Amino acid sequence: MDIQIHEQLYSEGISDRKLTSFKKKLKRKSPKLDLFLVTLPLGEEGILEVYWYPELLQVYYQKMDVELVVVGLATTRDAAFHMIEQIVLDVGLKDGKIPIKDYFKVS
Repeated sequence: MDIQIHEQLYSEGISDRKLTSFKKKLKRKSPKLDLFLVTLPLGEEGILEVYWYPELLQVYYQKMDVELVVVGLATTRDAAFHMIEQIVLDVGLKDGKIPIKDYFKVS
């Protein structure tokens, strides 16, 4: 599994210094207990997903041949879900759908 950090990254209440540290840990796949990732869905269905970062370091996920696009970083699960609310509000509705992939310009 490859982890890509989107340039339009949301980070609620995380200092620039800590954000830089989190990004380095993601690239090196170093464990970090207080890190939750808001990502685009792995499958075709869904809007956004939340993962506890250590979960993604498990063998099951590492063997997956997919690219995980991170659009948000949070230090708690609650903050991650609040971030999803904010992203959905920012994206808005278009024809009864929430165009997340269009918003983040991902094919």
